[in-house]
Amino acid sequence: MSTLRNLLSDISARIPDVASRAASLNRRLPAITLPRPSIQLKLPAAKLPLPSSGVRLPSPKLRLPTINFRLILAALFGIGILHILATLAAPSLAIATAFDRLSLVLPKNRMLVLPEIAPGSQPLPFLNPALRYAMCRFDTSEMPIDVIANLTDTGSSLNIYSPVGETIYAYAASADLRRQRVRLVAPGERFLGLTPEARGQVAKDVPSATLPVLTGIAVVAIPDRGLAYRSETLKVLESAVCQQRSTL
Repeated sequence: MSTLRNLLSDISARIPDVASRAASLNRRLPAITLPRPSIQLKLPAAKLPLPSSGVRLPSPKLRLPTINFRLILAALFGIGILHILATLAAPSLAIATAFDRLSLVLPKNRMLVLPEIAPGSQPLPFLNPALRYAMCRFDTSEMPIDVIANLTDTGSSLNIYSPVGETIYAYAASADLRRQRVRLVAPGERFLGLTPEARGQVAKDVPSATLPVLTGIAVVAIPDRGLAYRSETLKVLESAVCQQRSTL
């Protein structure tokens, strides 16, 4: 026991001497500053606790744009009416009608055989190239006009149009009546003289129809059956007549 006490007392006596030496040594050495390391700690994101099975989360509500069906129907109805009005007004709003174009080519009250329909030589657009045409611009202001056509071939036709393009008379060839005679008279009550029937004479050719019209276009169409029948086709077209009917 005495030896242990002596050792502890010796150590305690030397501690001040060691502390003083360490302090003097610290004053002699230069100060050293060590850089501090930058350490970023990434912690895991905290997980939200899941709701229990008894809890119901509100579902998101999607708002669709509302459609005004009445407005859509009204727009479609208006577009349809506008289309119909534009179609009906197109002939009246045209700068040059078909009657105006043909008036520059066709003589008055005389049938004219037109050349074959070919690109660049069409009196009117969209004429059928499989047909040969003879046309007459008639005027009944002075006296009645008789239009005569021999429709011998199947597919032949006689059509009479008004200046605005309305069909006044149309006839297609048939086996019952191949010769057509249409009498055109001026509308109204104006006296144009006595006809042969009114004078008691027997009429040789009874008209197929009598139409009150002032002016228009008469069109005779004959099928073009090819080069072998070209002369026969021309003969039928040249036999068509558009002439004034004599009265007393």
